Amino acid sequence: MDPITLSFAGIVPLVIFIITLVSIIKNPNHGFLGKVVWTLVAFFLSILGSILWLIFGRGRVNR
Repeated sequence: MDPITLSFAGIVPLVIFIITLVSIIKNPNHGFLGKVVWTLVAFFLSILGSILWLIFGRGRVNR
């Protein structure tokens, strides 16, 4: 497969990561460091990181 050609299997994780990244950035419940950590988790764990964000990350943080 040509590396420039994008397939459906390559576009779906990219779209999910972008949606997760926007959700992380817009979330007011985490500070800068928390957003950086969640962004790294979503990036390195791909789909699993996005699912973890949706389950655990969007909630309120006790300060």
